[in-house]
Amino acid sequence: MRPFRGTYTALLTPFNASGEIDWDRYATLLDGQATARVDGVVVGGTTGESPAVSRAELDQLVQRAVDRLPSSVEIVVGAGRSSCSAVRDLVDRAIDVGVASIMLVDPAYNAPSSAEIRREYLGPILERYPGVRFLSYVVPGRTGTRILPEDLALTRRAWPNLLGVKDATGEEAYGLRTRALLPPPFSILAGDDGRAVAMIQDPRIRADGLVSVVANLAPGPVVRAVRAALEGRPESAASEIHLLRRIGGWVSFASREATPLGAVELKVRNPVPIKAAFALLGGSLGPCRPPLGRLPPSAFAWLADEICRAQQESPRLFDEIRSGIGTSEGVTESLDRVREVWAYAEY
Repeated sequence: MRPFRGTYTALLTPFNASGEIDWDRYATLLDGQATARVDGVVVGGTTGESPAVSRAELDQLVQRAVDRLPSSVEIVVGAGRSSCSAVRDLVDRAIDVGVASIMLVDPAYNAPSSAEIRREYLGPILERYPGVRFLSYVVPGRTGTRILPEDLALTRRAWPNLLGVKDATGEEAYGLRTRALLPPPFSILAGDDGRAVAMIQDPRIRADGLVSVVANLAPGPVVRAVRAALEGRPESAASEIHLLRRIGGWVSFASREATPLGAVELKVRNPVPIKAAFALLGGSLGPCRPPLGRLPPSAFAWLADEICRAQQESPRLFDEIRSGIGTSEGVTESLDRVREVWAYAEY
């Protein structure tokens, strides 16, 4: 089985004003990924708002990706659920439409220990589907748990169809320990856009690529940044690498907000900021589904200012981004309109 390598876009799910999936915008998003020649896409992950997407909708998202994308773009189905039977059902449905690559997020909320994740979750699923390629997804900030590198290595020994891990821990130590225990061809994919190039270039980690949120917005620059890093020629895509790191800081960030009861610190999380950024640049993937909503006032103002500054620094790359979105409109032209849709008027 081939390893995971390159740029995999964690696809957003476009919705219309009534909250239904916007299939026309989804098709346009898929076409942009194919044009940029990403190595793969993840359908039904966190970025795609999987907790708010029904099983029938996920089936359609996967089927339409299979029907529309060329064979050169690998499709990975996000099968993260807190119930093993639900995960098995998702894997069975993916296999039925010809997808044999699955991303398994650590079970959220019930938060099993690392040993339980290996023995009760990953192990039985990997054993059941020996012909399927699996990528473990470790994101403790979302799940409240994590599989440890030691348990990843023990799992890999028993079931070689565990081909890699998406490391979204935000911790250098996790990647270091994983690579020490699991040398290539086991794949380490960065789960944070801003850290991806550093993880690829670090000789102690030697990451194999990135599962990217930013590639929804800027697939071409992200593909070039990751390929240049993997091929050891970062100078050839220095502008793209800088842009990837910068936009990576927009995916989730902290904000200080004024409230009637005093200031509060909060974290705004993917996919709300990246959809808002899409809108600020003149495009639209529609709203998020509740319980996700809008940005608080200070967070929106910070994001708008950041985009304006980034455009001034990298006009060529932002011209490419706007061309991919299908607009020439700048942030200043869209600011008031987008604020009404993507920012709360007050905390």
